Amino acid sequence: GSTITQQTAKNLFLTNERTLVRKIKELFYALELERVYSKDEILTLYCNTIYFGEGAYGIEVAARTFFAKSASDLTLAESALLAGLPQWPSNYNPYKNPDLAQKRQKAVLQRMLAEGFISEEVMEEAINEELEFKRSSYITGDAPYFINLVKEYLSSKYGERMVYQGGLKIYTTLDLDMQRAANESFNEVLKNYPEDLQGALVAVDVSNGHIRSLIGGRDFATSNYNRVFAKRQPGSTFKPFIYSLAIDYGYTSADRLMCEEIVFELPNGDEYRPTDYGNEPYHWRDFTLKEAMMKSDNVVSVMLNSILGPENTSEHSAKFGFFNLKPILSLPLGSIEASPLQMAAAYSVFANAGIYTEPLYILKVVDRNGKVLEENRSQQRQIISPENAYIITNMLQGVLVPGGTGSRLRNIFTGPAAGKTGTSDDFKDAWFVGYSPSISCAVWVGYDKGKSTNLVGGAVAGPIWAGFMQAAANKLGRSDFTKPDNINLINICLESGQIATESCPNIVDMAFINGTEPSNICYYHLPNNRWFWDMINNLTSIDNEYLDIESDIESTREELEYADGLDS
Repeated sequence: GSTITQQTAKNLFLTNERTLVRKIKELFYALELERVYSKDEILTLYCNTIYFGEGAYGIEVAARTFFAKSASDLTLAESALLAGLPQWPSNYNPYKNPDLAQKRQKAVLQRMLAEGFISEEVMEEAINEELEFKRSSYITGDAPYFINLVKEYLSSKYGERMVYQGGLKIYTTLDLDMQRAANESFNEVLKNYPEDLQGALVAVDVSNGHIRSLIGGRDFATSNYNRVFAKRQPGSTFKPFIYSLAIDYGYTSADRLMCEEIVFELPNGDEYRPTDYGNEPYHWRDFTLKEAMMKSDNVVSVMLNSILGPENTSEHSAKFGFFNLKPILSLPLGSIEASPLQMAAAYSVFANAGIYTEPLYILKVVDRNGKVLEENRSQQRQIISPENAYIITNMLQGVLVPGGTGSRLRNIFTGPAAGKTGTSDDFKDAWFVGYSPSISCAVWVGYDKGKSTNLVGGAVAGPIWAGFMQAAANKLGRSDFTKPDNINLINICLESGQIATESCPNIVDMAFINGTEPSNICYYHLPNNRWFWDMINNLTSIDNEYLDIESDIESTREELEYADGLDS
């Protein structure tokens, strides 16, 4: 084995390579250290260079990493625990293996007793001291979860000693201004909620996949678990991927489906009845696809999935990075699991003309001699057409206008944007995922143990997203989404799905590929026609049983009004 002096020489001047030349150099440097320094000074050097685990080199950093205090303030019990770590840092890591760490601490204290440094009474007192492990916040900075992500990757690839002592230069994608804006919005919203309510935010550049901001939780010092990678049910934020397939299949934003009670018989014989959120499980009326997206209608979305075929929607979702999904009817309701990073990357497709870009956080790694060890660029692939992407963007823009589930967010963020609220079963997960022409951002809020938050996505995740996006827009500008040349924007009546007239009360602009737009003017709101269609709407649901209205109705207006009165 090596002496303390030899280990110090290796830590200061050499690598971990096992060669005869390195061993000779180690002996030479050790002799030089002993010639220049005293044994106490060498021991101090050793303690300041040895690895304790968790990226901590040196006793001062270790004290702050494990106990959030300076080494000079450590108790005997804390000092003994740290003294035992260098023998096997990963195995004795108190965050991961507290029992083993304290067993090792006891061995150190017993050795101190045997050597006469402490009494048995002092040893027992130290063994019985309850230790509180806590990282010092001073080493976390503005982006602790991002930095930890980078450290973990580099340590696994190059080794921890190379990372912490190798003089590496690491070029990352983080934008510090945007990270600080994310922190501010995240903390401002969540300060009003219980401390154990957690959250995550990740923002990617839609053009190249660069991760610009990343928050993995509320307090890195308390928990370094990075929730940006945690898979949770995304709720209705998953709906756009099903609607994207519908566009590929020839559907348009103006096509209508009925929100009504429907029962699906599952392969195992069970029955599935999709319902809508709130006091009304069914609306008993037609929805255009855009309105169904705006209002996040569950029944229409499940019916659409049934028509398209769950096997097809599962296959289409894989293009966006959601692999091996079970082909189930409830896919549009987010009954699968996905991480915030997956969602942000998937939504960036709609902002970037149908191109999926792999997220990236390390651009380049250079060693102390200037040699480039790695240089990275995001992989990209076209997965849907630019027209499909723009139509979905137009649908999701509707979520943020009056009548949409995220309309209140416009009180915070006013720039060009599209997005979707999401809430999982029993209110366990609250989401908002949205994008501008330059940034795609996903926000998740929930409890680690999956208990109910009693919150919806638009109420808690949405404001975090909007606050961050407002700051991002102030930095990046507010350019609008680029419309493909063969896309037409037309004002459509939400009630009829036809081209709107001045008399239509609910008008929304919809995007159509040339030649797919409606050809008829809204018949429902033409002058003198409203009374007729009001009557038809009343007739079409008596005790929720639908009547077939023959096209050759010859009845007089008085007769129709009389029939209408019977139903009132």
